[in-house]
Amino acid sequence: MRKLLAATAVFCMAATNASAQSPIPGPPGPPVALCTDLAIAGWNGSRSPPGAPLADNEVAIYFQVRNNGPRTYMAPDENKQWITLVLDMPSGAQVVATSVLPPSGSGAASLARGASWRGHVRGTLPAGVTRTRHPPARLLINYAPASAGWSPPLDCNTSNNARSVVLR
Repeated sequence: MRKLLAATAVFCMAATNASAQSPIPGPPGPPVALCTDLAIAGWNGSRSPPGAPLADNEVAIYFQVRNNGPRTYMAPDENKQWITLVLDMPSGAQVVATSVLPPSGSGAASLARGASWRGHVRGTLPAGVTRTRHPPARLLINYAPASAGWSPPLDCNTSNNARSVVLR
């Protein structure tokens, strides 16, 4: 009887050791999101953008828009996505400047995962607003509405499509 118990114990230990070496697979993880995520990754106010110097009533903001999503962003042309500089005036939001994305404006748009578009928006400030005295300002990523042959992308995270900025 003792031999039988000892043999059973040795067999159980061997089975436990074998199962520890080859774990049983668990349930599958969460599905990978099939989306893109254009995000305002950075900005910087500037008084010396490319081109002509800024007039007293003009402002320029450099920006970086990055694709943080797991998929490549694709659109048929640069008019399907753009970035705007908006002032929150007492009378409502007022767009001061707009730039297509990508800033080169060269037809079909594609932005790989982790890649960025860099550019600037330049605009004229409304009367009574200066670079140093202005209402809240923000950059916004915008998508064109659905139309024939175009559907706006599924954006994984819309909270990073807006960024408060300071005019300089």
